[in-house]
Amino acid sequence: MSSLAAGARPEHAWSLKDRPTMAIGEETSTPDGVPAAPLFSPWEAEQRIETLAEFDVADVGSSLWMKQHEAIEQLNLQAHQSAQQQGDEFVLEALLTFDKLRTLVHELLVTEAWRVNVFPRIKKALVDGKATMRGYFCLYHEATLVNLLCVCMHHVHATESLGETAVDLVDYVSRRLVEMNAKARVWSKRAEGGSKSAEASVKAVAAATEPVGDALADLENQAEDILFQLSVATTTLARYLCEHLNTLPLSVLTRATDTHDLLCCIVPLIENPPWTRRTKDGQWQKLIDNKWTDFAPADLLTLTKTEGQLWLALFHIICNNEIRKRYHFNSFRKGQLLRARKYINEVLLDQLPVLADVQRFMDELSLMEVPEPTAQQGGSSVLLMEQVSVVQEKLVKERDWSAVVKHQLESIFSKQNDATDKDLRRLVDNVYALDGVEDVLGEAPIAELYAQELGSLSLSILGSALLSDPTSPPPHVEYTRSGKPKPLTTQHGAFIRQKWVPYAPPEGSGQEQHALHVVPPEAGTAADEEKSDGATMLKAEVAFVGASPFQSALCSDPIVFPSDDKPTKVWVQLGALKDKLAIQVQLVRAEPGGPFRVGDAFVSAPAPEVGAAE
Repeated sequence: MSSLAAGARPEHAWSLKDRPTMAIGEETSTPDGVPAAPLFSPWEAEQRIETLAEFDVADVGSSLWMKQHEAIEQLNLQAHQSAQQQGDEFVLEALLTFDKLRTLVHELLVTEAWRVNVFPRIKKALVDGKATMRGYFCLYHEATLVNLLCVCMHHVHATESLGETAVDLVDYVSRRLVEMNAKARVWSKRAEGGSKSAEASVKAVAAATEPVGDALADLENQAEDILFQLSVATTTLARYLCEHLNTLPLSVLTRATDTHDLLCCIVPLIENPPWTRRTKDGQWQKLIDNKWTDFAPADLLTLTKTEGQLWLALFHIICNNEIRKRYHFNSFRKGQLLRARKYINEVLLDQLPVLADVQRFMDELSLMEVPEPTAQQGGSSVLLMEQVSVVQEKLVKERDWSAVVKHQLESIFSKQNDATDKDLRRLVDNVYALDGVEDVLGEAPIAELYAQELGSLSLSILGSALLSDPTSPPPHVEYTRSGKPKPLTTQHGAFIRQKWVPYAPPEGSGQEQHALHVVPPEAGTAADEEKSDGATMLKAEVAFVGASPFQSALCSDPIVFPSDDKPTKVWVQLGALKDKLAIQVQLVRAEPGGPFRVGDAFVSAPAPEVGAAE
C-alpha cells in the first residue's frame, strides 16, 4: 500500500476556497464587496424549519406540500447567500437545532420516488389538464433539496448529525452517479440551448399561457434537464460523504466502499464527463452554472468545480487511513483506479496540489501484485448481513402505484391549471420576488434588465368564454409610444412611466386599425377567480432591447367588471412595482351596457442608472 502518513484524516488540508454556491462552476463574489442583507431573519428561518414535516409520495404536489416546497426554496436561497458571504449560517444551525437534516433526506427520497414511479404515469394527464407547472416544481423540488444538503454537508458536524440516515443518502448518491455513467453521452449531446432554469419557469407561470409546440415533449425535456442538473450537483454530496466518512457510523462506510464501491462510480465520470462536450461546429464546451460555456482547446485542462469535486472525492477515498483499512484492492479495483492515472499531470497538480499523494499511491499500486476478487476482498459477498435503506424501503416497497396515481389526479392535479393555480402565484411572489435573490441565483438583477429600453408591447385577451367571438383565436393589438416619459419616485426605487397607445396605421395606407373589445358578463354572473373558463384576463407581451435583450409576458388577475352601467372606465394592472415592471391598462366603454375597448397603457419600469443612460 501507499507510504502515506497514517492518521484519521489525509495529510493535506486543501485550503482552496470551495464554499458551496447555487452554481456548479466557480464561486462569484458579492458585487462591490458589500454583503447583501439576509433574505429573511434568523427568527423567520426557525419558524420555517420547525414546521418542516415528512410527507408521503401520495402527498407530493398538494397545497400543504407546495407550502413546504416554498419554505425549503427560501431556506435554500438564504443558506447559499450566507455561504457565499461567509456570514452567519443561521439556516444550518436551525436545521441542526430542530434535527431536520434527516427530514430533508426523507423528502429527497420521497421526491425521487415520485419522479420514478408516479410522474411517468401522470405526465400526459398533466399536459391535458394544463397543470404542467405544478408538476415541474414537484420535479424541481429534488434539485432544491440536493442544493440545500450540499451547503449543509460542507460542515463535518452537519454530516455527522445524519447518523444512520446517511445510509439512505449514500444509496441515493450512488444511484445518481450510476445514472450519470449510463447517460453521460446522451446528456452531453442534449440541445445546445441549455437547461430551463427555475427563473425561466417562473416567467412561464407569470405568463399563464400554454407551452409552444409539443407540450408533452417539453415537459419530458424539462424533467430530463432537472435530472441532469441534480445528478451533476450530486458530485458535491459524494465529495462531502467521502470526506466525512470517519464521523459516520460503520454501516455508512461499508455501504460506500463495499456495497456501492464509490471509487468505481467516480473513475468513469473522470474519463467520460457528461459536463464536457464538443458541438457539431467543433466548439468545446463545459457546463458552468448550469450553462454550457465555450472553452478554447488550450483551456480544457482548467478545472471546473464539478471536476474538482470528483478528484477530491477520489483523494479522500484513497488517502483516508480509515477507508484504506477497509477498502481492499483487488485486480479489478486496481485496474479501475489506474484508468484515471493518465489524467494527473502538472497542470492538474498546479490546481489541486493534494493530488500529488494520489499520484504517488497510483504509481506504487501499479507496481504491486494484488489478488483476484474474493468474498473477503471486494467481492459481492463481503458481509453476510448489512443494514438496508430504511426510508427507501418504507416509501416504495409493496406500494400500489395505480392507487397513488389515481389519488394524485383526482385530489391534487385536477383542482386547478397553470393559469389559476394560487399556490404557484404565491411561490413566485414569496420566493423569486425576494430582494437580493438575483445575486444568489447568479442572475442579472431584474431592475437592470427592466431598465433597458422597451422595444415593443402588445396586449391580448385571455378567457375565450367572454369574448364576442369565442371561436376566434385570442386577438392582440400592437402598441406604440406616445409622449415623453415621466419620472416616478416610489418606495421601490426610481421608475420611468411611459404612455403607450394602440398602433394606428398612417392615413391612406389602407390598413385597418384593430381594437380589442371585452364583453363584461351579465349581471349576477361576474367572473369567478376560481374558474378558468369564466375569467377574463389581459396578457401583455413585452420585448426589451439593450445589452441583455429579452422577452417576457405578464398576465393580469381576473378582471372585476362593474355591476352597473355607470363607470365608463376600468383600470387593469399587470405586474407590480415591487416586481420592477407594472403595466396599467385602461378599459373604456363607449355606451352604457356596451363592451369595453382596451385603450391606452402606461408602463412603469426602473429608471436606468446615470452611467448606463449615458
